[in-house]
Amino acid sequence: MSRADDGSVLFTYVAPFLGVLLVAVGIGAAVPGGYALIQAEIATCGDPTIAVEGPAATERRFGDRAPVPQVAFEALTTAEREAFAEALADPVGEAHVRGPFPNRGTFANGTLVSYEGERYYATVVSENPCFDAAPLQFPLGVFAVAFGVVGILTPPLYRRLVALEERAG
Repeated sequence: MSRADDGSVLFTYVAPFLGVLLVAVGIGAAVPGGYALIQAEIATCGDPTIAVEGPAATERRFGDRAPVPQVAFEALTTAEREAFAEALADPVGEAHVRGPFPNRGTFANGTLVSYEGERYYATVVSENPCFDAAPLQFPLGVFAVAFGVVGILTPPLYRRLVALEERAG
């Protein structure tokens, strides 16, 4: 095998293979890195979701006993009250708590909320945590994709360079 053949194998097979690997790794880094940058604007990141059952379902679940803590509606913060009222109006019975949530621990294990003379069972059904990514994950992912594309395009560029050399010499 001559020295020219070694270069041919390198530029024809190895460089594109490494380029494809870089593109795959770059996409794997850039997508979650990019999502981490914009998630606060497009998702409910950091806003837990509560579910509220109506009085009839609460009565069936607990009857007259109260094995979970009880909280008066008036004792809830404004954000908790808004979420509770929104969940009551929602057909599924769920709403996001947007704002301070000091009763999170009470809601996490389930609580009975006294509202307009009725008892409602309320609990946190989703924490909706924010996705954390390294600060350089997105730019490094984009760089890996770009560098990988250069590796993938190496064979056509190498063939053109060889053709230019043959024409010149």
